[in-house]
Amino acid sequence: MPLHFRHWVPGTTLFLALLFSSLSCAAAPDARVWTYQYLLATATTERELAPITEHIVKDASLHRPEIMDFAAEVLLARAADTSFPPQNKRRLIRVLGASKSRRYNGVITTIVNQLNDRLTKREARAAITKKGDATAYVPGSADIRSIAAEVDSSALAARPTTAQGEHLAKFPGGSIDQLFEWAGRPHQIVSGQTRISDGILIHVKIQRLTFFYRGVGRVIYGYNGSKKAWLFQAVVADPLAFEQEFAYRDRTRELGLPDEPTLEMIQLVSGYTASIKSVVEKNYQRETRPLEFMDTAAEILVTQFEAADDPVKVDMHAWICRLLTMHGGQRYAALLARVAKGTDDSKLRRFAILPIEKTDEVPAEPYVPGTISLAAQRVKYPSLYPESTFQSGRL
Repeated sequence: MPLHFRHWVPGTTLFLALLFSSLSCAAAPDARVWTYQYLLATATTERELAPITEHIVKDASLHRPEIMDFAAEVLLARAADTSFPPQNKRRLIRVLGASKSRRYNGVITTIVNQLNDRLTKREARAAITKKGDATAYVPGSADIRSIAAEVDSSALAARPTTAQGEHLAKFPGGSIDQLFEWAGRPHQIVSGQTRISDGILIHVKIQRLTFFYRGVGRVIYGYNGSKKAWLFQAVVADPLAFEQEFAYRDRTRELGLPDEPTLEMIQLVSGYTASIKSVVEKNYQRETRPLEFMDTAAEILVTQFEAADDPVKVDMHAWICRLLTMHGGQRYAALLARVAKGTDDSKLRRFAILPIEKTDEVPAEPYVPGTISLAAQRVKYPSLYPESTFQSGRL
């Protein structure tokens, strides 16, 4: 049965930082090591694991027991997990091989004897070190379950506030250590790697770390190969835009949290620009979506487009136009024409006059503005975090 590690069950500036997390060691001396431990334990795809293992292999300063032992324990736990990609197992083997220590020979030998994959076996044999002397790693010595459980517990215990959102939005940038000192340990971390090529040669490799704070926002770091460091890129404060990112969302029924359709309606009527844009984009890309969602999005557009006085809001309304023209058929044609005629923004007008695609997904009767009451919708779908209302930044 596959193992899901994420579901094993942080003057004024300092005060605000402590509000973010219930973990006592929010300002840990090495946030990067802690981050890598968490991602080693929770990453399931090659895209997630690739940047972490690559950096450990290449950076000798990371060849320390608290990381290497962690990788060894994860490899042992994942070895029989058929849902864990073989290439990920090979990546973990390379991490142990990079240590050039006999400490992990026993772990690697176990993998050689346990797996049938020829490439993985070959990788493992090549990683066995015959030189030097070291105390053998004892399986079970590294606790890889507690870190995910602690982060999950911290997320569920969080009580986000407007002050936290304002504080996070003011993060001036800096190292991951400085982020943790500013805002505490995050409630979820996601890693990713994207390769951009012409089909033959790889031209760009983009690696990112995203730190999420429940009900508050997210902070993004990008890896700079020339500086060999994670550099701050952006911060977005929004109470609801990133709710789907948290591991506890897989246990909504158990935790009494809204299911996915309900959550998306909460995000749509929240009034938070990033939340609305994100959920509209998700529904645009789906095969189907509820009529209530479509009509509510239409009501938001027609009642608020004239107040879209900054690029972020314009972008959000443009996404609603794309949703309605692609999936709404003639039901929203008159409404879109009204937006095109009434807006002074050239970008919004350009999206409002997009060709309307044919669809049988929604009723043919035109939507009449005012049919949906946004005030009533906000009562029906109240925010998950009423004490957190600050929003700032662009997705």
